[in-house]
Amino acid sequence: MFDNYLFKNIRYYASFQMLFVIIFILLSSSGVFFHFLLNHEISIVESWLHNNHWEILIISKSLSLLMINRWFRVRLYEMKTVKQLAKELIKWPEHRALVISFFMVISYLALSQTEFAKQNLGYWYYYLTSFFGLFLFFGIEFIVIAYLNDVLNQDEDVSTFWLGFFYTVFFSIGFRLCVPDYYNLLSYVVFCFTALLLLSGEAFKNWSNVICLLVIFVAPMGSFFGLDPVWGDDFSPFSIKSKLAIPFLAVIWMVSFSYYKYRDQIISGARKFVR
Repeated sequence: MFDNYLFKNIRYYASFQMLFVIIFILLSSSGVFFHFLLNHEISIVESWLHNNHWEILIISKSLSLLMINRWFRVRLYEMKTVKQLAKELIKWPEHRALVISFFMVISYLALSQTEFAKQNLGYWYYYLTSFFGLFLFFGIEFIVIAYLNDVLNQDEDVSTFWLGFFYTVFFSIGFRLCVPDYYNLLSYVVFCFTALLLLSGEAFKNWSNVICLLVIFVAPMGSFFGLDPVWGDDFSPFSIKSKLAIPFLAVIWMVSFSYYKYRDQIISGARKFVR
């Protein structure tokens, strides 16, 4: 079950998350240090950290990706560029990925209470920052996973179930250490990550499906409907007052999983039943 190749994937992915957390702490601490040098009040420092949280997160995650990439190159692995990976892994998304993405949007909005936040109109910079922040935050994860798969698993079949499990565990730990759960969205973030792993296919290589879910569900729900784990609904034009609990998220996930995994069998069985 737990072979050497599996442990290599876990070790490198855990190292990536550890680098991400360390770099985030260093960048945040540096910013706070210079603010205190300028004799700024604590409220100004807190405001700066809050308003620039997404930028610090993305810079930290990008630098940790770069360091992992350099480490592999130092070890003389033949590395593909992100452009090469994109050409190889990005195609037109599957029809079922589009269906699942819209199903998640409709399900969440239908089961929760959404209100218009008039006071937040005009925060265009924050809308875009939240949208692209969420897109990059999750997207970089799949670049790392693609590199690990390309470098470590070329000649081996590694259990994607256990990989997905440990990826989710270490992703959640890294996220929680860098983003305080002020808005009680940790379970939602884990839900998004596991859904992205599901749509990325058996070897986590289908970037088209990942991009589809990010663009249709994850990023818009955070940017425009307040499901932003960093800013919540502080800047979004709409706010969700009754966020879905874990059981509701589990039901949406299971329906999506069943549709993605057994769509053809369900359709075939339905046709036979009608006949």
